[in-house]
Amino acid sequence: MWRPKSSCCNGLSTRTRRNWSSWSPACRIGRLARTKTATGADHMFAVWVENRTPFLAGTFVQANADGNEIFLAVFSASFDVAQGATQFQPAVEQLPVSFGDIAFGNPACSSVRYEGEIAWIKPGVDIVLNGQAHAPRDRPVHEMQVGLKVAGIRKVLNVTGDRLYDTGAYSQPYPFTRMPVVYERAFGGTDDKGRTDPRNPLGVGFNHARSADKTVKTHAPNITYVSEPFLSASDRPKPAAFGVIGRGWHPRLALAGTYDQAWIDNQWPLPPTDFDPRYNLCAPADQQLPRLNDGEDVSVIGMTPNGRWNFRLPRVVAPIRLLFDDRAEDRVFQVDTVVIEPDLRRVTLKSRLAMVTRRNTPALREIIFGHVTPAFLLARRKRKLYVGPRGDGGLTARRATWLA
Repeated sequence: MWRPKSSCCNGLSTRTRRNWSSWSPACRIGRLARTKTATGADHMFAVWVENRTPFLAGTFVQANADGNEIFLAVFSASFDVAQGATQFQPAVEQLPVSFGDIAFGNPACSSVRYEGEIAWIKPGVDIVLNGQAHAPRDRPVHEMQVGLKVAGIRKVLNVTGDRLYDTGAYSQPYPFTRMPVVYERAFGGTDDKGRTDPRNPLGVGFNHARSADKTVKTHAPNITYVSEPFLSASDRPKPAAFGVIGRGWHPRLALAGTYDQAWIDNQWPLPPTDFDPRYNLCAPADQQLPRLNDGEDVSVIGMTPNGRWNFRLPRVVAPIRLLFDDRAEDRVFQVDTVVIEPDLRRVTLKSRLAMVTRRNTPALREIIFGHVTPAFLLARRKRKLYVGPRGDGGLTARRATWLA
């Protein structure tokens, strides 16, 4: 029997979290959104999230540049393919809705694996790929290529074995069977004098910089664009990987707005007035799409033991209903983030909705994620407790929440 993951407890009071394990499954699927705004004020937003799906949802509140509080709800649906199977199913281990960045290792010196879901708007779709190169037939190679194909994205990277610098030149690549495709192995870094490549402070090769990951032995980047090889210490190729671009890295940082004395005097702690929403897109620029069609075909090349992983993105068809004091609105699961993890054979789709909270207007009271009976919906709109005659909790049987 499916039960919500512990991440659903985000925002619950200490007492509520302590009693969480004693709640019935029907009660556990809801939650109240309690959080702190960007200004530090503690608020209780009585927005109950009734989650009737095998997926996860989370809520957050922050302020925009005008000082208005923005209520954010994020929905996350993870699917995986079991060994020997060909169809996606909802993953047993759902990727949590996290409002803080999750790094591959030590957050102080590691790239981001999953970016925190604090953005209330994404003016596009992020396609993030976290994985490693797999040598064909598991036989050591000195060099190979990996690639990603989805919608209008066609991206190919070159993966080279470790190279050491000696007597003015780099050695030939050492053979490998696995190679993580991460920014710690891409061009960039911080040298011994503190000079940094702002495009990738964690990388390797910039002024002979060593990788921020001390386990990386190479003196030259392992990951490069095919058209920009790293052949000499004077080369300055564009950092190459498939993962999240750091919030403080270039060119993303230029979209964050202006943080000067005028901002400190007049705007702090709110975001600057020239903040560009494109800053919220965390994937490399060549992995961003204006929109994503349902059921897009995806190909991941060179990042699985079989060499190629072809699949069609699953669809989340569970409705999202917003119950206000005076009305109900229906929303759809509009994907704005895709996280592909070949080693886990897992794909996660994320969607968000956001709204400005205003006084003296009909308030949002509840979000229902999933199919429920008309009787359940009517009871909730009237603020009444629903007791099903068959003990079904108002869940609509045989209604798909997802399509493979």
